[in-house]
Amino acid sequence: MNSENKRNSFCIYDDNSENNNTVSILAGGDFCPIRSFDKAILEGKPVFDDTLCAEMKNKDVFLINLEAPLCETGLPGAVKGGGLRGAPETADTLKKLGVDVASIANNHVRDFLDEGVLQTMEILKKHGIPYIGGGKNSEDADKMLILNINGLKIGIWALAEKEYNLASETRPGTSYFFPEVNVYKIPELRKRVDFLMIFVHAGHEFMLTPSPRIRKAYRDFIKAGADIVIGHHPHVIQGIEKYENGWIAYSLGNLLFDSPYVSSYPDTDHGFMMRVKAGKHKVHKIEIIPYRIKPGLVKALPAEEIQDYKELLEKIGGNITDEKIFIEEWRKNVIYRWPDYKGAFLKLVENFTLDEKNMFLRNGKNFFQCPTHNELLFDALNMMEEGTLEK
Repeated sequence: MNSENKRNSFCIYDDNSENNNTVSILAGGDFCPIRSFDKAILEGKPVFDDTLCAEMKNKDVFLINLEAPLCETGLPGAVKGGGLRGAPETADTLKKLGVDVASIANNHVRDFLDEGVLQTMEILKKHGIPYIGGGKNSEDADKMLILNINGLKIGIWALAEKEYNLASETRPGTSYFFPEVNVYKIPELRKRVDFLMIFVHAGHEFMLTPSPRIRKAYRDFIKAGADIVIGHHPHVIQGIEKYENGWIAYSLGNLLFDSPYVSSYPDTDHGFMMRVKAGKHKVHKIEIIPYRIKPGLVKALPAEEIQDYKELLEKIGGNITDEKIFIEEWRKNVIYRWPDYKGAFLKLVENFTLDEKNMFLRNGKNFFQCPTHNELLFDALNMMEEGTLEK
């Protein structure tokens, strides 16, 4: 166990270069300030322990995915009962934690429609926190952020899976994770910066291994010129791989989250931050900072648990690179998630004519318009056809 283990972190890659012309980028996953965390924030209590707070200060840039709009109460919601919402005071907490960039490219930023997005952007701007992956229209949302640090131009491009969050030419919302189109923009983005990070909110929830579609997309991004791709949204961690000239972290897991729905699934109570030492189109070092998520407080993993966490990350990373195991794991995941999909679909059919609020109609549309849902549905149907998944 090296010295990094003693400070509740571990290194997975280090080229031992002495190049001083580098930038330390700290990336965190889904920051969702609801329930116990919303209460702690409003009461002025810490939501991360001292160890993690110190790690958050040890960087040049710290970015997160802000998994809820920051807006006032009383706004009309996109669905009955509203959705995820963080208090405007959350921006003060983000600033104190040392968050330098907030991605709003996720499936919940439009939970309170146009006004929720606009208030979120205004609140972040007021607190001096640049936001990425969202904007007043689709052109604005798709812009890459360029930071000039230590003589390097760091580009961060944030993308979000298509659900009900996308911006249009006339409405505010998020950028669009559309790999078949995104990939052709990357070479030009790369020319504008010295290091290109793509920060993506996409993939299948509660699966420790990414899907074939997500793996292909992220690998294609690296082939096209991205230096690193970092994912979030699955609510659980996924593996890390060195691919050609770049790196991919498929999912960082939750950073701060308290939801009965999410916590009902295993492995949603932990995640990791990722510190990247970035040079000119090169990753020099990657450090992992794992933690446990408790109601109201996220705590660094004890030093005695670090080795087990490292071995877990290595194992699920190996599942990605071994083709036979990768396909086996994906098929297991389809079987694992199919009961949820089937139940939701049957509920949709049963309530189709009785649904006054169009809640199930809306969910039904989402089944067919979201590429991630499409992938699982069609693979499930294929597996039923071959007899490996029960109807």
